[in-house]
This record gives sequence, structure tokens and C-alpha cells, in this order.
Amino acid sequence: MAGPPSRPRAPVIARCMTDEDVVARAARLLGCKVHRVGEQRKRRWRPAFQIRVIGARAVAWMRALSPLMGARRRAQIDRALACYDPRPVAKLDDRAVGEALQLLADGSSVKDVAARFGVSVWCVYDLRLGRTHQRLTSRRYQSSSSDERSSSGSP
Repeated sequence: MAGPPSRPRAPVIARCMTDEDVVARAARLLGCKVHRVGEQRKRRWRPAFQIRVIGARAVAWMRALSPLMGARRRAQIDRALACYDPRPVAKLDDRAVGEALQLLADGSSVKDVAARFGVSVWCVYDLRLGRTHQRLTSRRYQSSSSDERSSSGSP
């Protein structure tokens, strides 16, 4: 579906139901978290669980699932895709992150790396500490730590 009024250009895939196991399986497939919705208002009501995928990830899923849907659902997906306007907020792409991490590993100062890429020193600190771009920083640190172990002669 198209995004909410507060974010009209961010398509959303959402599912809310009381079957926690079904919602958990959908969350694993979509790569998102399960959230318990509200409190039970009446004692006999079952708790509800919700998942949400927003933005670029939702667009990717919509494009993949569209051919499998009926005409009405395809029309909804087309409307949601038509309103999508990606606005990347990342200041560094994957290539730049790799270069920045390599410069840091080679001994460049945080200030020099920040100046080279036009970002704040805090952005580089977050990168170095693994707070941002975790998938790239963890892979780099894993490979460098395994290189250190193999060069030291320990198993």
C-alpha cells in the first residue's frame, strides 16, 4: 500500500493478525521484526501481532510479488510503486565505506578520512566502531582478524 500521510512517498507492506506463529514466519521471510500491538482491551480477546516493511525493502518485495497477485492487488502495488520517491540519506556508499575503512586500517587519522569524503568526524568514528554499515565493517574485521590469526601461527 502507499505510505501513510506522514510519509506518502514510502510504500509499506504491513500485516497484523492474532496468529503469532504465522506473523513470525512472515517476519522471517521479509526480514523484519514482530511487534505486539497494543494491550488487550477485553479479557477474551487474543493479542495482535504486526510486521511492517517500509521504503526500498517494501518496493523490492512488491516488485517480486506483483506477478503472483491478482488484478486488484497488482493495481494497489502499482499505485504504491508510482508514489515511491527514494531519497537516500547515506552519505557514504559501499565503495566509499570500503575505501574509508582501508584508509583507517592503513593509519590515516579520522580527521583526514572525514575531510577526504566530506563527512563529519563523528560519521567516521561511527563507521570505525561498527555503528553504521555493520554488514561491511563486520566482514572487514572478521577477515582482518582471521588474517592476523593465520600469520601468528595459531589455529
